[in-house]
Amino acid sequence: MANGPSEIILLIAGLIVAGLVSGVLLDTWGDMDSAIEDRGKEGAEDVRTRASLVNDPSNVGWDDTEKRATLYIQNSGETQLDLETIGVYIEGTPMTVSVADGSTTWVQGQIVQFTVDDTSDTLSYTGTNDVIMTITVVSTATGYAGAYTVSEEVRLVTS
Repeated sequence: MANGPSEIILLIAGLIVAGLVSGVLLDTWGDMDSAIEDRGKEGAEDVRTRASLVNDPSNVGWDDTEKRATLYIQNSGETQLDLETIGVYIEGTPMTVSVADGSTTWVQGQIVQFTVDDTSDTLSYTGTNDVIMTITVVSTATGYAGAYTVSEEVRLVTS
């Protein structure tokens, strides 16, 4: 019977440790649950964000003197896109992109005219040139902004 008090002390210590561990596990589970929920919302916004090049990919006009092309891009997703956050790369060279038609919003289904300029002056195309053009757009959703990137082979034709 001399073991009774020491067993109770060990039992209480074990219960305290188990309580602490379960508290840590519940807190960690809550953090993981929030992270998974956030990731799901980000993924859903990415799925809703889409854009399509409307130009004829076999005949994109390129002005080699100005190092410039005009692109028509449609918001083919289910969310509004940000006109200020669009990236265009031609053969890996970043282009300066500006809205050419005065649009102030970019809603679903809308086609916007953009001017892309090679301000680095590294691209030079004469005649007909097949190149890879990459376009990245971002949604204007609050909380989570979706992003979409499309790469397409296009033919630049000097005008």
